[in-house]
Amino acid sequence: MLIRLIFCVTGFLSCHNIFAQADSGSVTLTVLNTNKQPLSAATVSLIEAGVNGQTNMGGEFRQAGLLTGTYTLVIGHTGYLAITRSITIQAGSNKFGFTLQIDTTTLEGVTVTGYTPAQAVRLIAYHATAVDAKQYHNTTTDIGTVLNRVSGARLREKGGVGSDYDFSLNGFSGKRIKFFIDGIPVEQIGSSFQINAIPVNFAERIEIYKGVVPVWLGADALGGAVNIVTDQKMRNFADVSYAYGSFNTHRSYINTGYTAKNGFALRLNAFQNYSDNNYKVTLDAADIRTGRYIRDTTIRRFHDQYHNETAIAQIGFVGTTWADEALWGITVGKYYKEIQTGATQDQAFGAWHEKGNILTPSFKYRKKDFLVQGLSVSINANYNLGTISNIDTVHARFGWLNDSITYRGKGGEYWYSFYKYKNNNANVSATGAYTINEHHQLALNNTYTRFNRKGKNIASPSAADDIPQANNKNIVGLSYQYQLPQKWDLSVFGKYFAQHSHTELIDINYARDPDTLYINRTVKKAAVGHGIATGYFITPQLQVKASYEKTVRLPDSEELFGDVVYRDKNWDLRPEKSNNINAGVQLTLPVKEDRIQFNIAGTYRKVSDFIYETFNALENKIISQNLLKVSSAGMEAEIRYTYRDIFVIGGNATYQDIRDKHPHRTDFITDPPLPNPTFNERIPNIPYLYTNADALLLLKNVLQNEDRLSVGYNFLYVHAFYLYWAIDGAPETKRTIPDQFSHDLHMVYTLKNGRYNIGVECRNIADAKLYDNFSLQKPSRSFTVKLRYFFNNKHAKSIQK
Repeated sequence: MLIRLIFCVTGFLSCHNIFAQADSGSVTLTVLNTNKQPLSAATVSLIEAGVNGQTNMGGEFRQAGLLTGTYTLVIGHTGYLAITRSITIQAGSNKFGFTLQIDTTTLEGVTVTGYTPAQAVRLIAYHATAVDAKQYHNTTTDIGTVLNRVSGARLREKGGVGSDYDFSLNGFSGKRIKFFIDGIPVEQIGSSFQINAIPVNFAERIEIYKGVVPVWLGADALGGAVNIVTDQKMRNFADVSYAYGSFNTHRSYINTGYTAKNGFALRLNAFQNYSDNNYKVTLDAADIRTGRYIRDTTIRRFHDQYHNETAIAQIGFVGTTWADEALWGITVGKYYKEIQTGATQDQAFGAWHEKGNILTPSFKYRKKDFLVQGLSVSINANYNLGTISNIDTVHARFGWLNDSITYRGKGGEYWYSFYKYKNNNANVSATGAYTINEHHQLALNNTYTRFNRKGKNIASPSAADDIPQANNKNIVGLSYQYQLPQKWDLSVFGKYFAQHSHTELIDINYARDPDTLYINRTVKKAAVGHGIATGYFITPQLQVKASYEKTVRLPDSEELFGDVVYRDKNWDLRPEKSNNINAGVQLTLPVKEDRIQFNIAGTYRKVSDFIYETFNALENKIISQNLLKVSSAGMEAEIRYTYRDIFVIGGNATYQDIRDKHPHRTDFITDPPLPNPTFNERIPNIPYLYTNADALLLLKNVLQNEDRLSVGYNFLYVHAFYLYWAIDGAPETKRTIPDQFSHDLHMVYTLKNGRYNIGVECRNIADAKLYDNFSLQKPSRSFTVKLRYFFNNKHAKSIQK
């Protein structure tokens, strides 16, 4: 009898719960402005339910446990007209979208709008900023140039289009800075994806994280990260452009997509770059036949052609009940690159070149409220099957005067090689984020990357071709976030790093005939990092930020095994370990129709086993080495003034001081230890003071309605810095990279509210000698014109200047 009673009571309660759940539902509201951009901090009220709240950074508000029925909904935001609507909640999940109109009757001198996605990045706890890439879509610039104008950032290129580059944030550069496209590591996609070759139209916005990096990016970055975010909101659109410029430079771009009502989606993104890079350089040259030496002669580069072609096709579904985004993709491409010089311009090459291709299948999945309310899941996976060939099979010597001597027999300009190899890059990243309520969120990420280079010197095979070069990394990150909307943001996180590398080291014993030994080496490394980041609004216009991180950067594959061309291998590199501190203040002052923004931030990093690049003059290559202790302190400041939507002017300055802090020498072991001659000296070959400035004038309805004309100016200054240690050599013979002054001017004219566009740009107006690296001169004055057509049947009016 008791058992029957228990079953009856249990059955009654179960049925009651089932019917109760059937009569309840959840609601997700999305609030946008007229430019289809999310509005954060919009107030939301469901009158009959007594529910009040605010939208989050993505313009969303969620509420579960509502009884089915009709409710009165009120949405408001300062500077916008409030709306009142009746909505019906049904059992299960309910989604609604609303657009707020700007209130043109707001008090004179006060204009408050919602945050765009780019602006919202500045509000999070991390020391981060974002660039709205859409404002550059009609210009001829690339993503690398845009990044070079960001406060605290510096892009150093070794030449023109397609040249190798080094990007730094607050003084930390190289492999410490990680690049992503929608959260996918760029280095895993393929060799055509160079930041200075990707057109800016590829991005909707560019997020820059300085120092502490969020766990969802899954990176062992030590100095920061850059995430290029593409536009996923457009449904049926076409974006086509073509640019032609000096040095026979051609750039083309196509981005188009189709989305059916049932969510079926097709997307194609393709771009092409070509340049002869035959700009003029000034250097010392010699006739290789007669030995006649000519100082400070001006000649054209003659073996520096570069071209790449890349296409990304995706097919899948978006906006369905089972996936917000589920896309299968394939990236295909190829590139060709002539090698004009080594790490300096002391030697010229006339036949050495490199070529490669990309074949990268990929999968992307993203879903909010996955299985349960509040759980968001994203998965990214790709595998690069591409091949690279480094070809140096012309047995000749070339000079800067475009003269040459051909030799008999087999050989090359640098080394006799037709080295064909695959890097076999793979990446799998999975992130789960659970929103407990509007204040609390947990996130877990696991990222696995695999590198396995296999190659053979077809021209001159040897046993060294079979040496394994494998490097696997796995990074796990866990974070907790607390948010008090528009007031306080706090994140606490931990990371676990693991690396497994394998190779063979060659040991030649000249005492035995000689005898060559191949020694198997396998290294396993593991480390733990943690940190905290917080941001607090003292007033709605004034925010302060601070963050701390103890982190690790594992040696990169190219640092361990070299890159076949410019970089030599160093298997003995140790992981970098660092304590990072960031602090900053952001101030926005609306004054009548004006707006002034001011940011200032400071950074401090204490690093052990710092990995830095040195120049090997014997082989004309660079090699990575460890310094035991390094400190880095820096400041950056930015100010920007906006008058209505007519005029914008701004500038930023960065100072960084990176010094060797190990007091004793490590190359000689003595008792007592010898003092380190470079102790407390600035690390060479790193710029430490630079500034940017820009101005933009916007004119509407110039010749007809819905047209716009913009004229802009950019300025860059980089203070001189030493190539080698400052204590080495006499002052008059020390090698330096001199002061750099660069001036650029651009003009854009748009028709039909942004559908037809023409842009003209002049870079390096003063035709100055510009260097990012010693003796590697950058392009002289250049002109470019760009034609662009854009059509989007849903968001055409949101296209900016």
